[in-house]
Amino acid sequence: MRTPVTEETFHNKKILILDDDRYMAGILRSILEIFNIGHISLTASTDEAIKSLQNRTFDCVFVDNLISADNGMNLVEYVRKSQDDQKRKIPIILCTAFTGLRSILTARDTGVTEVLAKPISPEQVMSKLGNALFNPRPFIFCDVYTGPDRRRRINRDGDVKEKRRTEEVILEDTEKPPLPPQETTP
Repeated sequence: MRTPVTEETFHNKKILILDDDRYMAGILRSILEIFNIGHISLTASTDEAIKSLQNRTFDCVFVDNLISADNGMNLVEYVRKSQDDQKRKIPIILCTAFTGLRSILTARDTGVTEVLAKPISPEQVMSKLGNALFNPRPFIFCDVYTGPDRRRRINRDGDVKEKRRTEEVILEDTEKPPLPPQETTP
């Protein structure tokens, strides 16, 4: 059963935002303030965000996909490779206008917890933040991946159900034999 999320559930949470666009960061901050977030820190570069993470603890991090100096995914990699177990498990919400399959798979495989598609709305922010903080997926630690379990299904009741696919997959040979040469007539 999903935990009900209301504005009161966020009052003691500390959020870090990494976005070099002050306007977009301001919009996200304003939305988070509506939810009575206890503490919100804004950073405009990956280096600033890393320093903030080294000096304070946060309950969640919002990361913009493309920041001018580098890619926001660099911060995701830094967090997921941290030696500090608590820091490594911080939920990370990627804010992006790039919602193509390749972008989403890259974010997922890097260890992003949730993806928030731009343009953002208060309802989307509350839903993603609520899922990240109060309905966490199991965390995976292995040589090739560290982050929340990438398998997630949502059932008809709206509950998130973790499920491993167990049925056998059979791949068919789709390669067709070459066509015989065509006779040409002069």
